[in-house]
Amino acid sequence: MPLPIDFIERLKAANPIAEVMSSYVTLKRTGRDYVCLCPFHNEKTPSCHIHPDKEYFHCFGCGAGGDVITFTMKYNNLDYWEAVKLLAERGGVPLPEDNGYDSKRTDTRKRFYEMNKTAARFFYHQLKTPQGKECLDYLINKRKLSIETIKKYGMGFAPNSWSALKSYMLSEGFTEEELEQGSLISRSQKNTRNTFDFFVNRAMFPFIDLAGHIVGFGGRALTPDDKRKYLNSKDTLVYSKNRFLFSMNFAKNAAVKDKTILLCEGNLDVISLNQAGFENAVASCGTALTPEQAKIISNYADNVVICYDADGAGQKATTRAIKILGETGLKTTVIKMNGAKDPDEYINKFGADHFRHLLKKSDGAIEFELEKCKEGIDMDTDIGRIDYLKKAYKVLADISSPTEREIYAKKVAAEQNVSITTVNAELNAILKNRRYQYSKKEWTRTITFADKRDTINPEANEHRRESAAEAGIIYYLYNNHDACGDVLKRLPPDKFVTSFNRRVYESLTSKITDLQDCSVSSFNGEFSPEEVGKITEILEKYSELGIDAKVAEDYINVLLNYKPKEKQEDISDDDFFKKFEEMRKKN
Repeated sequence: MPLPIDFIERLKAANPIAEVMSSYVTLKRTGRDYVCLCPFHNEKTPSCHIHPDKEYFHCFGCGAGGDVITFTMKYNNLDYWEAVKLLAERGGVPLPEDNGYDSKRTDTRKRFYEMNKTAARFFYHQLKTPQGKECLDYLINKRKLSIETIKKYGMGFAPNSWSALKSYMLSEGFTEEELEQGSLISRSQKNTRNTFDFFVNRAMFPFIDLAGHIVGFGGRALTPDDKRKYLNSKDTLVYSKNRFLFSMNFAKNAAVKDKTILLCEGNLDVISLNQAGFENAVASCGTALTPEQAKIISNYADNVVICYDADGAGQKATTRAIKILGETGLKTTVIKMNGAKDPDEYINKFGADHFRHLLKKSDGAIEFELEKCKEGIDMDTDIGRIDYLKKAYKVLADISSPTEREIYAKKVAAEQNVSITTVNAELNAILKNRRYQYSKKEWTRTITFADKRDTINPEANEHRRESAAEAGIIYYLYNNHDACGDVLKRLPPDKFVTSFNRRVYESLTSKITDLQDCSVSSFNGEFSPEEVGKITEILEKYSELGIDAKVAEDYINVLLNYKPKEKQEDISDDDFFKKFEEMRKKN
């Protein structure tokens, strides 16, 4: 049973979509509406439009769209009921006593949250056991963490046992299937009936999302012979490694001050920095920063200081992170930690004040990239300088700002005693070639655009004319409820060719007929956030076409006159020739 209309209206009134979205992204007013960089995909030019009067948003880039509930679901990775509860709490709107909302997925998520919370308590209490003393000594004496910090992050210990956690969780009422789905135990490949603990003999760090739920765990090896230094939970219903940032639940508030995030490699680097007063530190739970993580950072900060390890892997990861962060529009700098391999070691050796001074001296991403170009090159030889310049030109060509590119071009020219004319000529040649290659790709994309697959309504790929007519009818009825009876009488749902549009048509006409709410909000729960985005795409696209009764009539006729192609019968050669002979005789 859907939530009461009056409750949804109160919820939206207490949570205006522009106001809610502005707490996550920067909005720019354009007339009555707003635009912003889409929080769901990387872009440099705003393509996400927010319509306060229509109470929905839509991104023309990735297709995301919906009302304030849909946005909250997608942004926080919540299901419908969880998003409703979050908005109700935000707006001070009491929840209906009997909402009738029964979702198996919601119950499963709650179960996972409770399961992870129970596992976190188990790991924490293991620190107090004789076996956990080694882990506690490691955290306090070797990593220099205080008891307060250990408690703040809810750290714990996974015993050196293959069944300790499993036995405890089973005694708490959780099943092996749930534990396996939650990445707390693994199943043997040799004997699939056997399961064992996923985390063994490790210092444990709960992964806490922005809503305060424990969604997974990270484990740090306690023995040097363990080849996997860090082991993180696998993706589950509540945890996605591509979207999660360790300690972002603390950093999002700290970043408000100077709009800066410190990006680290390991969980312990973040914890050490946090303990030293740098609460704006996060880790990508591994060296491979993802575009999704960069997008989340950009919602809270304008600047990122990369604090990756000083080893080869860390520097390689830094180069990759610079590109991803730059594509998200973040200003990026890189620290140089002389005398230490990572932030944790640097803090423990030199202290917080030295690290703060280090941050102020951090080099910009361009300086870092240009210095990397010199690695392995003998700069005292002409051949070495030529090799360096070839690499440097590519770095300079990647700079999107002409002013910034000119400044660094002059710097490279002066440093290498080369005329700026020569440098600019090389850069122009690279940029011209890139423009040519881009034009080729754009042309290829343009001529193949007609074959672009519609993942939400895949049948539309083969029935473009009919799906366009269906979408036009949906838009027309969305804005002209009084025409519903006549249209429905002439055009029953089975006349729709594509199944997705048929579902939307059935839902919309049912709501109109029963005098129910027909806003974008009414489709939540019944349709996925991605499907709601498709509905808002229809509303946005056809609002510019001016669909009136005459145009709607044309659309109706398209569907009424549609005749499906007859499928060829799959018959044997003998039967085919037999039928052919019969037809020949008749003629």
